[in-house]
Amino acid sequence: MLDTAPHRSARRPTRKRPLLTRPGVAWPVAAVLAIAIVAALGLVVNWGGRHPAPMAAWVPNGDPAAQAADPAATGSASPSASAAPSASASPSRRPTGGPGGGGPGGPPIPAPAGKRWTLSFSEEFNGTDYDHSKLTPCFDWNAGDCTATFNHGREYYQPGQVRVSGGTAKLVAAPAARPISSPACQGGSCTYVAGLLSTARRNAAGGQPYLYKFTYGFVESRFKFPATQGFFTAFWMLPADPSYNYRNELDILELLGDDPSTMFMTYHYNNRDQSFPVNTGKHNNGACPVKDYSKEFVDMAVDWEPDHIAWYIDGVKCAQFTDASHIENGPMQIILHIMVDNDWQRQWNVGLTNPTLSRQLEVDYLRVYQQRPAS
Repeated sequence: MLDTAPHRSARRPTRKRPLLTRPGVAWPVAAVLAIAIVAALGLVVNWGGRHPAPMAAWVPNGDPAAQAADPAATGSASPSASAAPSASASPSRRPTGGPGGGGPGGPPIPAPAGKRWTLSFSEEFNGTDYDHSKLTPCFDWNAGDCTATFNHGREYYQPGQVRVSGGTAKLVAAPAARPISSPACQGGSCTYVAGLLSTARRNAAGGQPYLYKFTYGFVESRFKFPATQGFFTAFWMLPADPSYNYRNELDILELLGDDPSTMFMTYHYNNRDQSFPVNTGKHNNGACPVKDYSKEFVDMAVDWEPDHIAWYIDGVKCAQFTDASHIENGPMQIILHIMVDNDWQRQWNVGLTNPTLSRQLEVDYLRVYQQRPAS
């Protein structure tokens, strides 16, 4: 999710960076030991972006040292902040029995001959909380105090910023009660708290397994994103690798809040040095319509298979990557979250203009379908 002058000013560079910028130095072999050393010494692990390219100059910015800097400051939104928007009316979900079958909605594409789609992961947010055995509110490198932003945004992720009611999860970004010190954030200070959901490990320092990892499948989420300048919606996937060898990155959606019509979709491969962008620029979504997608809930999906990666908006295929030699063939994790005022936005002069605003990403569901023998 990142850039050349690092996801600049007015126009988009020829190649955008991955959300997670590749580290400039090798990650230690013993990842758990490295995390412990970082926490003990208070060091900051920088993922220096050596890509030319836009969005995330990704730092493992939930760096334990940064997170532990001021736990008391990671509380609720400031009283002066505008209240988080109320939930939308409960969305009508996609009907069951789609062309692919396999459960609620089902993929919009039939399974190949001799195969059938099966629902292998689902969180529908029907209760008063999400299923903590399936999802965590932190990034992959959480070591006990959740995680801060990457790409030098303003947000620090907090479990309390994920709220479930009325059949949806609300990932809320709001001004922090007081700034949270972290080198990961813009200017070394996180001024927002925000919500995130992922299938990563609960605690990277504890040798815990990924809550959910999978190889190949149709991944989709239906949500309503905020169309407000300075807020950013990200729905993406990384390898489920505890050594942090994130060799590929699959961006299902990167959405700059000032432009609710351009749905950036990208695959970063070959150690994230190369990219396949669906969008050739702003106001272009491949074969999918260009319109204001913020008016209603939108269904974003990717079909990741051994021989192709295809992106979908509301069941319409936007584009496809078919170089099988570069398609990720190991298990991946899923990440969905709201960001505030990151590098990409500031470089395009569409950063946050009102630091008192609160906004939310409202999520209807998160699902993964996989192909199984038909018999």
